[in-house]
Amino acid sequence: MIRARQAILTLFLIQIAALASFQQALADGQIIIASRETETSVSPGPPGARLINLPELEFSLRAVVKCKGDPSSVTISIADTVSTLGREALEDDRSSETTLTVPPTQLPLAASSRFCVAGDTATADEMLVPGLATAHASLRCQNGERESVHFANTQLNLRLKCVREPLEPQVESASSSDR
Repeated sequence: MIRARQAILTLFLIQIAALASFQQALADGQIIIASRETETSVSPGPPGARLINLPELEFSLRAVVKCKGDPSSVTISIADTVSTLGREALEDDRSSETTLTVPPTQLPLAASSRFCVAGDTATADEMLVPGLATAHASLRCQNGERESVHFANTQLNLRLKCVREPLEPQVESASSSDR
């Protein structure tokens, strides 16, 4: 858990440094979005299968916002799953966290013939799928009569872990116990 928090903090610092090095025309506001690596378990697929069906996935996201004026809302989406944080959720914080639960019908299939194949223990039991999907964020800022909208996105990484059935314990024969 500590490593995940350090990774997100490092990602934010890198993104903030990148933003600071640009003279941006977006002086009214900025948004940065980051995601923790998501992890899920899958069962072995049949021999010869190249596609891995994914279960429903939860993505933890953090948005860091800066407005000239007041933030009105932050909308975050992954595929067709959308969450909007209203003004109340943004009032006192420069960052907000949310979790989006994305159904498998909105996710692409992962592809690998060398991961988690039933009956083949030589196939990998863990696989990283970088950039499985993308999270998009938009920030609305209100400054008097002027409203501005700012956008950001980040790739989502998924770590798959294979859950194989444990091997049946070997039963000793009566002749081996007599020795």
